[in-house]
Amino acid sequence: MFTNKTIVITGSARGIGKVCAKNFALKGGTVVVSDLDSSFLEQTVKELEFLKQGKIFGKVCDVRDKLQIKELAEYSYKTTGTLDIWINNAGIIKDDLLLRMSEEKWDEVFDVNLKGAFLGTQAAAKYMIKKEWGRIINVGSVSGFYGNGGQSNYSSAKAGLMTLTKSCARELASRNVTVNCVASGFIDNQFAAGVPQEAKEKILATIPLKIGRNPEEAISSAIHFFASEEADWITGTTLRVDGGMMIGF
Repeated sequence: MFTNKTIVITGSARGIGKVCAKNFALKGGTVVVSDLDSSFLEQTVKELEFLKQGKIFGKVCDVRDKLQIKELAEYSYKTTGTLDIWINNAGIIKDDLLLRMSEEKWDEVFDVNLKGAFLGTQAAAKYMIKKEWGRIINVGSVSGFYGNGGQSNYSSAKAGLMTLTKSCARELASRNVTVNCVASGFIDNQFAAGVPQEAKEKILATIPLKIGRNPEEAISSAIHFFASEEADWITGTTLRVDGGMMIGF
């Protein structure tokens, strides 16, 4: 399905990004795994190479750094001969109550979650515009819809990501480059490691649809859809994949 396509995924050494990388590889894609953590990155590349599906490359990248993002796009293009799909997945949380939220926590979350997506989109678009085909997918959060207590920085950044998606979609549509967003519901993985168990149980209780598979796989499926030919007339859209958590919003 993704044969002859190069897919770049930021923050893909673990979590949603890693699942996406695996599934793109299983469908024949050439995947560039990228992450700030070199040790997890190396481990993930080895695991994906073991599948003997698709082609796997790895490159360390700090999405906050414009030069590193530019180098990631250039490396992907020169190494594989093309750059077709770019997924802005890198994200962090630095939760705190409003009155205790430091400027450092605010800036760091915005730099990774929003600025990083802007820089990634900018770098990828240069290659996609030339070939007049491309898919850019942002990984957002339902927190961007309703504003979560203790996450004024994260919720604001993810809300901004949805608007960034719309603006870039308008600009790039004439070159056949689509830009869409997948808003993830709550996933009990390492990303949520700091959330107390009692709080996790309350959150999970608000999800109407209890699916049997890993929610990361459901989000990966949505990302794959936006990246596919079947989604060629969809752009500027945010799709919630949350088990019904946000019904009514």
